[in-house]
Amino acid sequence: MDLPLEEPRRILRRAVRDLRARLPGSPLGWVLALANVPAWGVIVAMIAWVLRPTLHGASLVGQHDWDQMESHRELVVKTLRDYHQFPFWQPYACGGHPNWGGFESGTTIVSPWLPAFLLMTLPHAMRVEIWGSALLSAAGGWLLAGRFTRSPALRALVVVAFAVNGRWALQIAQGHTWHLSYAWTPWTLYFYDRAAGAAPTRGTPRLRDFVLTGACIAMMVYTGGIYPLPETVFLVAVYGVLLAAVTRSARPILAGLGCGLIGLGLAAPKLVPVLEVMMQHPRWVDSAETIDLEAIVAVLTSRDQDTTSFHAGVSEWGWHEWGMYVGWAVVAVVTLGAALARGAREWALRLTGVLAFVLGLGAFHAYAPWPLLHHLPVFKSQHVPSRWMYPALLVLLVVAAAAAERGLRRCGGLRSWLELAGLVAVAWIARDVAQVARVPVTHMFTTRLPNVADSTGPFRTEEHASGPLAYQSDWAPPSLAAILANVGTIDCSTFPALHNYFRDRNGHIPGLGAHGVTDRLYRGEAFVAEGVGTARLTSFTPNAMTVTVRGARPGMHLVLNQNWDAGWSANGSRTLDWADQVATTLSAGDETVVFRYRPRTLWLGLGLFAVTVTGLVWGSLRARALSRPRART
Repeated sequence: MDLPLEEPRRILRRAVRDLRARLPGSPLGWVLALANVPAWGVIVAMIAWVLRPTLHGASLVGQHDWDQMESHRELVVKTLRDYHQFPFWQPYACGGHPNWGGFESGTTIVSPWLPAFLLMTLPHAMRVEIWGSALLSAAGGWLLAGRFTRSPALRALVVVAFAVNGRWALQIAQGHTWHLSYAWTPWTLYFYDRAAGAAPTRGTPRLRDFVLTGACIAMMVYTGGIYPLPETVFLVAVYGVLLAAVTRSARPILAGLGCGLIGLGLAAPKLVPVLEVMMQHPRWVDSAETIDLEAIVAVLTSRDQDTTSFHAGVSEWGWHEWGMYVGWAVVAVVTLGAALARGAREWALRLTGVLAFVLGLGAFHAYAPWPLLHHLPVFKSQHVPSRWMYPALLVLLVVAAAAAERGLRRCGGLRSWLELAGLVAVAWIARDVAQVARVPVTHMFTTRLPNVADSTGPFRTEEHASGPLAYQSDWAPPSLAAILANVGTIDCSTFPALHNYFRDRNGHIPGLGAHGVTDRLYRGEAFVAEGVGTARLTSFTPNAMTVTVRGARPGMHLVLNQNWDAGWSANGSRTLDWADQVATTLSAGDETVVFRYRPRTLWLGLGLFAVTVTGLVWGSLRARALSRPRART
């Protein structure tokens, strides 16, 4: 009679055994396990306190760079929802420019936050992205620290001093949403440390560690990490080389190359068009910024850390590009931890963090690290080297946690009490950092959405945003309201190569061929260049525009009032560059021409992605086949 119950009993007994094996086997183990709850309580409470001001006036938007970033996000929603197209082209700003090929545009498509933007209003979705990115960064910092310490207090210290510190708040308050991509930096370092296999006691590297490292790198491409991406890749490369030197093994370098190739392949659908645009519109900038010792102290410890703050000792830019309040307690912990760090991984990580911090000091000497690195591709297009200090802090915090872990191991039974005391200290640090970080957040969103209806009506191009379209006045022309109204503008800030402020000595922006209705050169949204016949824009979508021509002659040229790009085609054929406008040669006097835009290198990117995914699937199946025990013959 008991036979039918035997199998459930066996399953229950096995489950009980597995549970007992996972439970702590000592009082210290129980303390460490249970301390995770208050540690995360401190982390979540800190993030909530810093970001709570964003919940007041939840329909408000931001100023400074916020209009630019909100415009990028609104274009994605409008193109997907209203036109059922992929947002390849941005027709509403700067006379039209690549959207998918822009590093900072189209960043919500391959992202965890896309559903929020499709289902919520723009202001609400922006808050989901900000809160979600903060929590994502916290989780990554927690896991990364866990590679070097068992202590919940030390792991929480890494998180509260990094995830939403003073610098994070200053950058986000100014609308530098690319800074949110730093949330992937601790995840990248965490999975790479697993893939490098320099800590045998932490498990054997597996294919998924390589794949997840590459996926995190790819996510920084898709989410617009114009600074986080190259900095994180650089840190991984330096850490890998130093690990290889210490362990006398090429494995960390090979692991880094493997992770990088996977990341490039997974990111290729966006990365390849981005590289094409960067080659067409190179952005080489000078970067002679520097900072002195007095300013470094203010950066890390002054409680006057608002977007309007100023401290002597920095060469240029607003304080939001320098401030990174963490307080004297964190400075002391990081300094002492870096001095006491031991072990191969800690040594390599310490040198990596110190190098990143020195890069953040800028051009204090002609042969300082930053001026030398600034000569290399990608880094030539960057400035404000103080941005290196944010990932440097993360690395050095982990080093300090590793050094403290070595000390705690020698404390025996006293460690349980030290863990509890550590949680209290971390809670105090979290409160201190949060009080300062919260200040710029309180006036991050202060502007009401423009009173403009979301429209798909007739499209036109204006020279400047005016009337309700000019809903705010800041350092750059606004674009968000124009996108809502289905109106294009020439003056804009959404594309670096066509930015309103970057004009030559004749007042012209190279590559800007489109004209607004008040410009004397404006001839309509479409026109016949020779002036014979008429051309009318009869259908408009962001990626495809249909023009009907009447009364022209074969061989004449039809011009579309959008900036020229090699990705444009006309009835399937290549277009002409007509004074930086899109044009084609007419084959008949009466003709309908459909102009379409696709990034020229899109298929190359998709092909590389497909090859990468196919290779990973094959590798996974091959590894599983080799791991199965062979049947005896």
